[in-house]
Amino acid sequence: MDTASHLLLGVTLGGLAMALSDPAIGDQSTVMYGLFAAAIAGSNAPDFDSAIRIRGHEAYLLHHRGFSHSLPMLAGWPVLLTPLIAYLFHAWDYMLLLFLWTMAGVVLHVFLDFFNAYGVQCFRPISRKWFHGDAIPIFDPVIFGFHLAGLLLWLFGVMAAQVVFPLLFALTFLFIGYRIVLHRLMLHVVRRRYGVDGHSFLIPKWLPHEWGYVHETDQTYIAGSIRGTHLREETIFHKGERNDVVQAVMGSDGVRSFLAFAHRVHISCQKIQNGYKVELRDVRFRHGEKLPFGMDITLDDHLQVTGNTFGWKKKLWEPPFS
Repeated sequence: MDTASHLLLGVTLGGLAMALSDPAIGDQSTVMYGLFAAAIAGSNAPDFDSAIRIRGHEAYLLHHRGFSHSLPMLAGWPVLLTPLIAYLFHAWDYMLLLFLWTMAGVVLHVFLDFFNAYGVQCFRPISRKWFHGDAIPIFDPVIFGFHLAGLLLWLFGVMAAQVVFPLLFALTFLFIGYRIVLHRLMLHVVRRRYGVDGHSFLIPKWLPHEWGYVHETDQTYIAGSIRGTHLREETIFHKGERNDVVQAVMGSDGVRSFLAFAHRVHISCQKIQNGYKVELRDVRFRHGEKLPFGMDITLDDHLQVTGNTFGWKKKLWEPPFS
């Protein structure tokens, strides 16, 4: 999910830690604050890898949501963070409790990232494959709204922590389950339209009854949208010619990293002054007939790669936002 959502859910997870803690701990305010901090830190720790941006977009693509979200780091982040939290809040006697709530935050973060379209390498080192459940958008206004409303109800004294925070997380997991069921139903709608040949996948939108979809054939990507059970085919992207120019870029490290992340791309090639330009676009992130997320590679007339750029080809405020 997005940073704001991880931060908000970290705060409400901290509220849950307070609500479920032994009442005796309530007399030790620093320990209670430590539990709160542990949940927030754990909920945001996997995204500390965003610092890799300083090494460029290619490094960011290769490493973001990679090892920092992996199986070893489910315990690794708590091991790193718990002593610091215990020191800051003078809570050495509660190390195990701090460790468990930090881990709960990390697990919640990875769980939420798993179910959006961007995906996560959560099973490293067993597998370096990107997994994405395609059930919730990166920013889900319903989940965000739940937790913001619940937090405000607690802050203004309308509901007790012991009531509001368990209720919040119960509703959150029920809603995610609902979206997972909807995902299965909508995917069935697409497959019923196009048959079993090819591969179909969905792109979650902000509202639960609205989805994007892509159906892959041997030569094309058919893209459209679903509203309720009504499917509308909107555009077709040809996969692109695999000529000598395109083949020349496939061995570069940047392209290998991009293809490992994107899986399904639209490829175009054009002659430019003193060489060629190859454009690779991720078909998951579509707006109308545009594919704004991808990678551009330039080559000279001898088919040697001379440069590449990676990222969004759109304004920050323009869709898509997932």
